[in-house]
Amino acid sequence: MTDKALTVGWNPFSSSESPRLRFSARPSGFSGAAYDALVAPRISVLVPCYDDGATVREAVDSITEDEEVEIVVIDDGSRDPRTVAVLDDLDSRGAVRLIRQANGGVAAALRAGTAAATAPYVFILNSDDLAEPRALAALADALDADPGADFAFGWIHFFGDVDFVARQPAWNPWILLYANRWAISSLYRRGALDAVGGVPEGTAYEDWDLLLGFAEQDRRGLLVPRVVLHYRQHGIARRNRGAQSDLRRQYAALRARHGALFAREPELRRRYRLPLRTRLAYRLQLHTGLLLPPGVIPRLLALKLRSRQALGR
Repeated sequence: MTDKALTVGWNPFSSSESPRLRFSARPSGFSGAAYDALVAPRISVLVPCYDDGATVREAVDSITEDEEVEIVVIDDGSRDPRTVAVLDDLDSRGAVRLIRQANGGVAAALRAGTAAATAPYVFILNSDDLAEPRALAALADALDADPGADFAFGWIHFFGDVDFVARQPAWNPWILLYANRWAISSLYRRGALDAVGGVPEGTAYEDWDLLLGFAEQDRRGLLVPRVVLHYRQHGIARRNRGAQSDLRRQYAALRARHGALFAREPELRRRYRLPLRTRLAYRLQLHTGLLLPPGVIPRLLALKLRSRQALGR
């Protein structure tokens, strides 16, 4: 297993980028602790990868910031020779910190990455998605300015089979009871992520389950109104097909795991006000999904994404 620590502050494949200044020796007047605080990154990016050799390099290269960023790639037991070769190359060039483990699924990979990360803020980037340049620093700045917020998120650009921007709503735990509206690709305070137990295992909806855990502890998300993530769509929701096809059982499991939060629905409804038509729409969408035959749901969601593209939102 390769486990090489590195922080990356510039994109070596972009001629418009300049490398960030690095100290080759500790400047005079700085103690060890002060120097470490000066050069330590604010942000660790976790990139779980399983046989995504066609896209993982592009995902890593998309992380472009004007400050140091630690990139941790977790190879979740890839078998594809191309993927193994790409990850070996990224590691040998010092582009990432590479962790290899036996295949255990996305949650296990992210938990391993979280344990290895060193920064106070953690961002999750799927190996076939892209980060918007300089967006992670904007999220970190927002968290720096609001100590009461536990994670920050922004808008999502869907690309590939479709092309539109989804403008995520402000954090609203009531919506979370009925819809998986927020992507796992948010910037989390490491302490808050640890407090909720990390990325949950044993679920097909790691993102939904994780944010329900945040809501259950009354932890707050902060919207930064700008594109943060480029979310690749290829095939019929490739990454989430299994979860979508088993929505009824998975949603029942989420309700059971977070029963205390679901029991607070009346309180959350009063606290986080929405127009009646919006509440009815969320409820109708969920209950329609629960009643439909499992194989129909992925196709309907693909149709919904194409409809949103046609409407320009």
